[in-house]
Amino acid sequence: MDTNVGAARDLIGALSVLGDAFDVQLAAEISGLAPVDLLRALGIAQAEGLVSVERGLVRFDPGRREKAYRDLGPHGQATAHAHAAKVLEQLRPRDLRSIAEQRAGAAAVLGLEPALGALDAAARASERALDWEAAAELWRLASETAARAHDVRAGPLAIARARCLFRAGLFAEAVTLCRSVASEARAADDGRLLADAALVVRGIADQDTCAVLLDLCRDALRSVGDDVVLRSRLRSQMIMLSSDLARVPTEAAAAQQNLRAAERSADVRALVDALHAMHMVLAGPLNVARRLEIADRAERVCRDADLEDDLAWPLGWRVDAYFQLGQRPALDNAIARLEEYADRRHDALATWRATMARAALAQHEGRFDDAVRFGTEAVELAARGNHQAADFTYRILAFWCRVKTGGRPMDDVVPGPRGGPDVVRIFWAMVTAEAGDLETAAALFPSALPVMDELNGSDLQVATHVAFAIVAWALEDAEAAPAIYARLAPFPEELCVTSSGQGPSAGSVSRYLGQMAALMGDWDRVEADFARAMRRNLETGARGEVAETRFDWAKALLRRGLARDRQRASAMLEAAEREAAELGMQPLGRRAAEAGAALKAGRSRLTNRELEIAALVADGLTNKEVAARLRISVRTSENHLLNIMNKLGLDNRAQVAAWFARTRSAGEGLTR
Repeated sequence: MDTNVGAARDLIGALSVLGDAFDVQLAAEISGLAPVDLLRALGIAQAEGLVSVERGLVRFDPGRREKAYRDLGPHGQATAHAHAAKVLEQLRPRDLRSIAEQRAGAAAVLGLEPALGALDAAARASERALDWEAAAELWRLASETAARAHDVRAGPLAIARARCLFRAGLFAEAVTLCRSVASEARAADDGRLLADAALVVRGIADQDTCAVLLDLCRDALRSVGDDVVLRSRLRSQMIMLSSDLARVPTEAAAAQQNLRAAERSADVRALVDALHAMHMVLAGPLNVARRLEIADRAERVCRDADLEDDLAWPLGWRVDAYFQLGQRPALDNAIARLEEYADRRHDALATWRATMARAALAQHEGRFDDAVRFGTEAVELAARGNHQAADFTYRILAFWCRVKTGGRPMDDVVPGPRGGPDVVRIFWAMVTAEAGDLETAAALFPSALPVMDELNGSDLQVATHVAFAIVAWALEDAEAAPAIYARLAPFPEELCVTSSGQGPSAGSVSRYLGQMAALMGDWDRVEADFARAMRRNLETGARGEVAETRFDWAKALLRRGLARDRQRASAMLEAAEREAAELGMQPLGRRAAEAGAALKAGRSRLTNRELEIAALVADGLTNKEVAARLRISVRTSENHLLNIMNKLGLDNRAQVAAWFARTRSAGEGLTR
């Protein structure tokens, strides 16, 4: 082999420790060659296809670096790394990462302590710079270096890496690493390390993740002995995970007891975790004031103790509370503060929460394109960490926007009618009702009614009962209305939103109270509830819900059937049509236009469902047969028939049948 070629290859071997690309100046310092000799050697290496040199940068050709590095052998590698570390310390003392990487490779020559010391300094510098992925990579090198030396610090160093992966939004990697560390901790009977592995990840509501972490917590509790602080933190984590798995928190007493234990321990982290658990078990709509108190206390504790990484939680809790209460100035401020924190701390989970809050607020305001845009940004961010619950939240938001604007609804928004808890049927019924499939909605509705209160105490309590109201209104089910009204009555001033403002808003709860009052025929409540809904939707900027409320109010007035209501209803329908056009809400605009045209033409004052029942009566069906055909109760069928006779001034079924036949033959307003 040519001597010059051999020397060039030796040079390339020595430089292979620098990575895939490096500058010529560093290559000169590492090689110790004069510039002319270095350039000659690099030219030979380039001719051999080993590297390329351009604009002062040396790059290895694909696969060449790995071979050159292997050819050095273990001792040669360590020696080359040690030399590179020495050169870097002299030439670029502030490049802590590069120095640490070289020392890690030189551990066999320099010793373990210099390598771990350099890696620790570089990783902490990356953390201070909030470069979580760079820090995670350095902690990985430190952990693997310690593991090769069978040093007990390998596990804690891996936990440091997991924390950085979590901050970077690589949630699945963080969980996988925690499971691996936990396995080693069990084998070593190291309860503290097992506890650390169980406490890294939180706030990820994916069912599989929660189940894995819950198992780690149980194992850790059996291993940590009498460590009061760790036991409190593990109990807090278990309460949070159990709440996410069950959706309906049931451990309020345990959370309160755990909070007192954390307070006695005087450990700040234990206290913050206990406050987080306490917030989780107070998820229901009746506890919003208490949740705000906990958010205030948690923020004070975090700021006093300089626990910046934990500030995201109380900031997010305020978004949840103020959205539910419909307090716009406070909500706007809460979202802005969460965004500022997420940007300042480069916190991926906080960024996702803030972006989804923006998406939900845009949807609430009728800015549907903006809502989908923000939601898409959020779900793409969450996808980096395989955050499956985030994908589900996005699908709900996207479905709501598509239904309101006339786009094709998503078919897989929620589990099918046989998936999940029994109460999930009502959400599937709502999806189908909103998409216009009343037959499926009618089939699911009766089976969901017995479990109406299954999610009471969760953040989905109001949303569940609003879903019942939406389906009952679509099906004109007067029999179910009183029970639904009673469930929603405690929340007339609030908005229908879910956890941390991440899901879609259905606007003022009072709109759905007005719907149920109309089905019940309680016209005083109809006026009061719809008026309140208009006020709250206007106050909170819910332009789409204002238009929807006008339409529902007009529909209720026409349901009552009084002549004096027709002019009011016509004005509301015109306003709803105009507002729907401004917001791109095509389905609502179409319904409002059709109802307004029918009203002006003096066509039938009957609702779609009443026309359907009149047709079946004309076909000779009894009330029981009508109920079976439409999947409604016999009582509801009877109520509809009474409404038909009252509106038309008729006395019996025969007259209804005759009216329908006469109107049909004349072609008057039977189009549904």
